[in-house]
Amino acid sequence: MSRILITGSTGTIGNSLCEKLSAQGNTVFGLSRHWGKIDSPPNITPLTGDVTQDNLGLEDSDCWRQLDSVFHLAGIVNLLPVDKDELIYNTNVEGTLNVVEFCKKYKVPHLFYVSTAFYNGGKNPYEQSKHNAEILVSHSSVPEVTIFRPSLVLGCERQHFSTFVSLLVFIHRRAELIRRKVEGSLRLPVIIEPHFRIHGNPSGRLNLISLNSVVTAMAEIKKPGVFWLTNPDPPTLTELAEIVGKFCMINLSFAETFTATPIEAAFQKLTRSFQPYLEGDDFPSDFLPSTSVLRREDIENELMKLIR
Repeated sequence: MSRILITGSTGTIGNSLCEKLSAQGNTVFGLSRHWGKIDSPPNITPLTGDVTQDNLGLEDSDCWRQLDSVFHLAGIVNLLPVDKDELIYNTNVEGTLNVVEFCKKYKVPHLFYVSTAFYNGGKNPYEQSKHNAEILVSHSSVPEVTIFRPSLVLGCERQHFSTFVSLLVFIHRRAELIRRKVEGSLRLPVIIEPHFRIHGNPSGRLNLISLNSVVTAMAEIKKPGVFWLTNPDPPTLTELAEIVGKFCMINLSFAETFTATPIEAAFQKLTRSFQPYLEGDDFPSDFLPSTSVLRREDIENELMKLIR
């Protein structure tokens, strides 16, 4: 069995990967800045460190010369158009450089880097940072390099689709409360639920992937190369509108052009950083279409957690 170091081990994907690799019989070291606030999974050796520091904030030790691989997951996921204080760059690019130097220093033979399917750098500093980090990793002198490109992982805390839906629920409930108060004060009859529209391409596909599929693939893929951990048959925005609308009790639809109501405009402002992803993407996938990568039930179960 292997000795493995995982950065970003307290994140949702990192935590699940720690458990999965440990269950395979590997010796797993979990690196994070957040140990002490979070309990470590069983059979994991927690290491307090930081990828933005030299040697990842760890003391020099011959123990690191015995590592078989490093899984680098640590990073800042922020879709805002401005990299305030260069936090995204320092963590995602400089931090990746530190991981590469760590692997070279201790002669770690295999580096697994978790990038993103949205790595092309076209929308925001986050994408740019992932693009630059991929270049660093792929051109490093680490003997073997594996790059994973997951899409939107359903089930991650603070994942952008989940945040998008949470804001939708929040703003709808707020608007509903105001509407009910107005109807009550004027003694008006209850009216039909309003139609709520969101700017987006109705036929565009939002590439959602299940957490379990991504973690299982990361734990099982051992060879070098680039692997697209994306849904081979993602739902369209029209299909998502039907699912989300059902659970949020909203008559919901996506449209490319319309004159927004005040509440629709407020929602658009709150979610503007996510808006570019509602045009649809067409990614390759290393999952077979016949594989049950993401079922409707998976989306519904996640929505149930958000609206409770």
